[in-house]
Amino acid sequence: MTKSETGRPYIYGIDAVRFACALMVTMFHLGFASWASPLYLRPYKMPLIENISQPGWVGVELFFVISGLVIINSAASANAMSFLKGRILRLYPAVWICASLTLIVIATQDINRRVIKNYLRSVTLYPGGPWIDGQYWTLACEICFYTLVFIMCVTRQKARMPALALGLSLASTIFIALLYAFPGSGILGIFTETAWRAIPFYYGCQFSIGIYIYIWLLSDARMSRISRAGFVCALAAGAVQIYMAGGSVSDRTLAATGHAFSPLAAISIWVMGLMIIIASVRYARQISRLPDALLQSVKTLGLMTYPLYLVHFTIGIQLLDWLTGLGVTPLLALGLALVIVCAISLAVCKWGEPPIRSVLRAAFERLGQRAAGFQTKESRV
Repeated sequence: MTKSETGRPYIYGIDAVRFACALMVTMFHLGFASWASPLYLRPYKMPLIENISQPGWVGVELFFVISGLVIINSAASANAMSFLKGRILRLYPAVWICASLTLIVIATQDINRRVIKNYLRSVTLYPGGPWIDGQYWTLACEICFYTLVFIMCVTRQKARMPALALGLSLASTIFIALLYAFPGSGILGIFTETAWRAIPFYYGCQFSIGIYIYIWLLSDARMSRISRAGFVCALAAGAVQIYMAGGSVSDRTLAATGHAFSPLAAISIWVMGLMIIIASVRYARQISRLPDALLQSVKTLGLMTYPLYLVHFTIGIQLLDWLTGLGVTPLLALGLALVIVCAISLAVCKWGEPPIRSVLRAAFERLGQRAAGFQTKESRV
């Protein structure tokens, strides 16, 4: 039985959900937004799969729920420095490789100072965009959440994670309620687009749901009445946020598709995703008894998720342009593009990230040894 770093059974179901979310977002971008969004409007269209691919954007919200759960679970058994080191080892190797691959693809069409600046922002994970690829905005949101957790580790307030969940839930609920009640009031005008997406107001409820799932199913503490109320509040705010986002996506793509899309499909997928996440945690021990070959395959899919999310957009759309330009039908081109970006993601997680991560880990160990040696000298003095 494989154990996680916390000593509990590894939650393989989370890896499966994470990969499914990445595929949903990829299908949304390549199978729908590439031709329906006014930002892209490629000449090829895929109306046969629009009802399947259109609600795939909700995979991002499920990503945030999973982050709330997984990051708090990791922080529970870590000190501030080990938490920070773990996040660096997880985020940077893939982004260095994937941003570089995206730059190479962009360079086949055009390269200029703006693109280079965007690339540098991306490989440094600078939280203020623009970046080399549009979907990097979610990393800014993730980093903001990681920062809050890191601060709680530094201040030794990890026992107050329920307070963090409640704070995120209330802040998000108030922000979303104001947006819903006063849609034309210009509330978002107070922030830049990067800021309101990154600061956990709009998406804070999703992170909060993940934290509450951790408190409910993985922590030693029992859910208090306040936590249960906060959980319900976060769920309600999350549903409203998805309803609003669904309407916004539908409005932006109305001209290309000729009809609106109900946000109920996205809400249904979100609810189903939450149920699967909860079941994955609750039955982690039973799932971990499945055949090792199956479990390792699922774990590999989980490792592929991050690089797939980073490479699918610009590279995938460029593949669609090239393939349809050669006369391949749009749906076949989509299938081939999906296979190629998945293959790239597998190569990145299996052979690209490990050596870079090993170098970084060795550098951290040397820094730790030097710091320990310096402290020893200071104590002797």
